[in-house]
Amino acid sequence: MILRLSLDLPDDTVYIRTTRLLAKCLLEDIGVTRPVIDDVQNIVGELCSNVIRHAQSTSSFFALTFEFYQPKIVITITDKGKGFVIDNVPAVGTMRPDGKGGQRVGGFGLSLLEGLSDKIDFSETDPHGTTVRVEKNLLYDSKADADESTERDQSTSGAIKADKG
Repeated sequence: MILRLSLDLPDDTVYIRTTRLLAKCLLEDIGVTRPVIDDVQNIVGELCSNVIRHAQSTSSFFALTFEFYQPKIVITITDKGKGFVIDNVPAVGTMRPDGKGGQRVGGFGLSLLEGLSDKIDFSETDPHGTTVRVEKNLLYDSKADADESTERDQSTSGAIKADKG
């Protein structure tokens, strides 16, 4: 593993931008390609949005973890909400409550996550809540960046240089 970063975040949409930027900065530092960075930012944003919008957490926080390996990033998000059964999620494009007393067309988030991710798993969190684990394979800007990430992944230090230049 190159690096593991764990965050306990308030159930507040203001932190979605922060988590997206954090993922972007760390991936840029190890030389990951822009399209993969964009995908990871969208995955992180959607995961956080889903927790804030749907979890109905008994806690005012959720946990987000980034694990960086040479070939992939693993993003895990855990809430202490009501949980859900994926087979019971309403179909894409159907009406659902908007959280403000009205209705909205929704259901695009899970299909977005499935489309952007290389692997996605949902599990129950004891005693309640949901854990989502997403894997995204990484592509690098250059062979040198990939080789450096391989070295970091095989080392025990896990240090990321502050300045690549």
